[in-house]
Amino acid sequence: MSSPSPSSGPERTPYVRPNDGWVCGHACQGKPCRSGPTPSGGCPAAPDCQPVLEKVAGEEKGRWKCTRPKEHGGPCADGPSPTGACGCPGIVCAPQRSLRNIRGRVTLGVVALSIAVLLLALGGSWRWKFITPATVSQPHQGAAFGRLASQNLQAANECGACHEAANTSLSAWVQTAMDANPGMLSRHQFRRVQPGVTPMTAIDRESCAICHDRHELHQPNVVEAHSCSVCHREHRGLRMPTPSDLECAHCHADAAVMAASSERGRTIPSIQFDPPVPAGQVVFRTPRPPGGRTNLFTAFWEGHPEFGVRTAGLKDPNSLKFDHALHLGDTVRLGGKALACSDCHTPNATGVGMTPVRYAVHCASCHDLQFDPVHPELKLPHGDVAAVRGMLRGLPAAYADLRSRELASQGKPARKAELDAFTRENVSRMRQTFGSGENLEKLVVFTTDPRREQPSLSAERRAHYAGCAYCHEVTPDRERLAVVTHPVMPDRWMLKGRFNHARHSQQDCESCHGVRTSHAAGDINLPSQTTCVTCHRPGGGGPSNCSTCHTYHLLRER
Repeated sequence: MSSPSPSSGPERTPYVRPNDGWVCGHACQGKPCRSGPTPSGGCPAAPDCQPVLEKVAGEEKGRWKCTRPKEHGGPCADGPSPTGACGCPGIVCAPQRSLRNIRGRVTLGVVALSIAVLLLALGGSWRWKFITPATVSQPHQGAAFGRLASQNLQAANECGACHEAANTSLSAWVQTAMDANPGMLSRHQFRRVQPGVTPMTAIDRESCAICHDRHELHQPNVVEAHSCSVCHREHRGLRMPTPSDLECAHCHADAAVMAASSERGRTIPSIQFDPPVPAGQVVFRTPRPPGGRTNLFTAFWEGHPEFGVRTAGLKDPNSLKFDHALHLGDTVRLGGKALACSDCHTPNATGVGMTPVRYAVHCASCHDLQFDPVHPELKLPHGDVAAVRGMLRGLPAAYADLRSRELASQGKPARKAELDAFTRENVSRMRQTFGSGENLEKLVVFTTDPRREQPSLSAERRAHYAGCAYCHEVTPDRERLAVVTHPVMPDRWMLKGRFNHARHSQQDCESCHGVRTSHAAGDINLPSQTTCVTCHRPGGGGPSNCSTCHTYHLLRER
């Protein structure tokens, strides 16, 4: 048996071609033909040559000559047959499908089957569960969200609330996917925020903004806002992942973006940058820098600017005269012990902030407003000059009431004659000590320390109180005697940042608030950014991402 015959067509190198759809049947013997199977899977085997008839002059029949070239073995030994057929006819093989051919057929079958399954799945009533990539976050599912979506978006299902194309046909889905930006084949754009601003899309404007109508997208000086999905990654579980610092640094570390924002912010009134303040809450507003808060930084521990309340050299507007160093020193004692921060500053019900300092709760134990050295149980009212004047001008009635209560505690009747005698005696004593009633009023209201005005009295007999002017700003008033400036104590100092005292309860107050050297009431004893970075940095023990203190959206009032 001869080897596989050469092809009569163009010469081809004898090797197995994996990209062809068919493989020569002799390949398993290690002798594939040079030409290989045809594209349709046929064997092109042919005789080794086409014999030529040679005739000698005078000869009628002639002789057939083998024409196999020398590079293919030269003339065969047997030569052509008497009929002129090649003595080495081609051996036809049965070409086999190549691995590529088989794989392609399997792939086409799988694709066809997948399309059929998809068509069946998408046509059923449970297609929403089938197409959902993962669990939707808790706020975007359930009956409450369904009612909200039906009311605001007229959506028939939860998917349609956010994805408008969900309620359309399958062909519309395909068209929507083709028109999407990033497209279906741009998977790399979904892995991280790309350079440049990812603009808002139709789903942001027509779905997100409809329900989240109390949120300004960001600060008013943003030149172009990001798409909601850049920071808010849905279908990641019941709890939406917290935005990373990468999204913030995307703009705040870009000089061109910050320069454009600064330029735009110069034309916007500063009040538009402040969030709304709940009714009754007192806040401290830090003036906005001329160029806005557009410093370049990449993280809280890398380039974040100092807090504005410190860089601007601001002072506490509170008119109350108070000395932290004095109260925390050795001079002041409460129950025989030195004062601590917690004696006046106590957490509120949530633990996030502190309860406001109130005279009756935090001050009265030391400053109890006595005015009569003989009867210290008589005390002036706090907070109203008119009430103070009324108390002093009604001293006869106050003494009579005091005596009545003393007799009642002893089980004795309160006779008018005895009450009148007690009243006259004490009123006369007060006049001898302080002069007229008008003089007493002035001492109580305008004097910082009325005890110094009565040097003849022993320390034990002096009233243990300070005048209104000792703690408050007092100005004369012709009609009301005096006006006492009401203290202003902010409930929040930094509107742009969140802070939770409960999460810092393990810290000593003075490690953040350096008050032992603070002698002026106008000192704002807030910690510096450097102090906070001690813990809020990688390896510092505390969270350090931007969302720990800041919110991206600027809430607006309805």
